[in-house]
Amino acid sequence: MLHTTHGSAILYDNMVLNAVCGPQLSNKKDTIPSTVLNRNKVSNKKQNLFRAIGDKFSKITDFFMECDTNYITPQLYQFTGQVEANYWHDYYRLTSNVTNNRMTIESSHPVILGGYICWGVFGYGHYINVNDINSLGVEKRGTSQRNSFTLNTAKLVAEIYTFRSGESAQITSFADCDLKNKNNSFSGLKSKCFGVNAEYIFNHKKYSWPAAFGMNAVQRKSKGSWKLGISYSHQSISFDKSALPLHLKNVDPTLLFRNIEYEDYAISFGYGYNWVFKKNFLLAISLLPSIGYRVSDIEIYDKSNSVLKNMSTDFITRMSLFWNDTRCFSGFLFEIHTYSYREKKFALINSYGSLKFVIGLNFIKKK
Repeated sequence: MLHTTHGSAILYDNMVLNAVCGPQLSNKKDTIPSTVLNRNKVSNKKQNLFRAIGDKFSKITDFFMECDTNYITPQLYQFTGQVEANYWHDYYRLTSNVTNNRMTIESSHPVILGGYICWGVFGYGHYINVNDINSLGVEKRGTSQRNSFTLNTAKLVAEIYTFRSGESAQITSFADCDLKNKNNSFSGLKSKCFGVNAEYIFNHKKYSWPAAFGMNAVQRKSKGSWKLGISYSHQSISFDKSALPLHLKNVDPTLLFRNIEYEDYAISFGYGYNWVFKKNFLLAISLLPSIGYRVSDIEIYDKSNSVLKNMSTDFITRMSLFWNDTRCFSGFLFEIHTYSYREKKFALINSYGSLKFVIGLNFIKKK
């Protein structure tokens, strides 16, 4: 009887407690999940937005990376890192249209060190002359520097680049002068350039430009393709005659200019071929002649200026020899650009080339 009375008392107390506090507890239970739910809705919207952007980007990337896997193994990793040792060479030949004299200036063959990092199809590279690194290991503003932003896909490859070169050079020939056993160093020739170029690969399903020069794919069977390109470049070349060696101070004045600045708009059409001569080994060549419209502003030492608007012809040659097992790669890459300038009194042919040794690694495999 006592036990029953005690149980009834407990039951009564619970009923009273639920009657008084129940609504409050119930409201709290209803309020907290509602707040969390609102936050979840916002979070879900953001996630859906990012997911939609990511899916759209993946679709665009897949469209440009479309290839025949019997011929090409596409990039299997998210990131690529590589280091390069680069042998750089500049060549300038000035010809007088008045006296037919010629002067040839060549760079002092600086060694360029650089690095390149790539995320997906986007890459950035920075390269410097080793002579421009001071004793503390800090880079100075010097010669033969190059910066490059790249896009490497199966269908389309593009690059935005800047470079400086030419401060350290040698005069290797001048008319009939004997230059042997003389100090022919010349630091008065400087060149700066900004450029943008893009190439469309017609046979992109079976020929891989990135496998040959971008290192983010592997060519499995030999194949070639025609290519169509467009480009824009702005270059400035200055010549300081006061820096000429003493024995050449009386140089033919018709060979001299103070500054050449030009803008070039060009279209190119060429061919590339990848030869797979052994598993994971590739020998590639690309020839790309171009024709365009050039506006040149030329300042002569007699203080006269002339603005020329004419057709231009340039030529880009690339070759590479690579080993690539999809994870690691190494090899050599050769590239040369040739440009020509013509004015009433003189003509200038400028070419610059490089031979690179590259070693790199792909990491973080795609899901």
